[in-house]
Amino acid sequence: MNGLGYLWFIRRHVDLLEEAQRERLARDLRQARKAPAWRPAPPDAVARAVVRRGNDRDAPRIAQILELNGMPRWVAFEERFIVAEEDGTLLAAVRFREGTARLHLGLLVTDPWADEGSLATALYAGAREVARGLGLGEVEALTLLHQRHVRGAGYHRRGGIWRSLS
Repeated sequence: MNGLGYLWFIRRHVDLLEEAQRERLARDLRQARKAPAWRPAPPDAVARAVVRRGNDRDAPRIAQILELNGMPRWVAFEERFIVAEEDGTLLAAVRFREGTARLHLGLLVTDPWADEGSLATALYAGAREVARGLGLGEVEALTLLHQRHVRGAGYHRRGGIWRSLS
């Protein structure tokens, strides 16, 4: 295959990939429009989860959850997390860091077989207690995937960031 033929082949391959991506997005949009309206998790579902600041003993389980979600295990050992557990089993975690006057929340991961919605809502609600314990007056969450859970936990959107007073 000469140079021009190879370039044509690559361009055609890229065009096919882009077309498949557009079709996939259109299909996902059609399915999202058919989905029932979101309703907040019932209060008892959120109440079942115990939310606390993670410690060194939680790192191996957080590493497992990260790996199940396709992320590197080492993150569990180098970052700080707020965790949610039910019946003594750690099922979800959200990464955090302390700012000057606020707690910043980042990556949230859950056990793939757990109820992600209620655990995410519980973590975002529980983060206010952790912030209060650290003497911080505000919690800030930057998320695209869990917006309804952040809203369900009582956060308000200001700009592109979700905020709540602790």
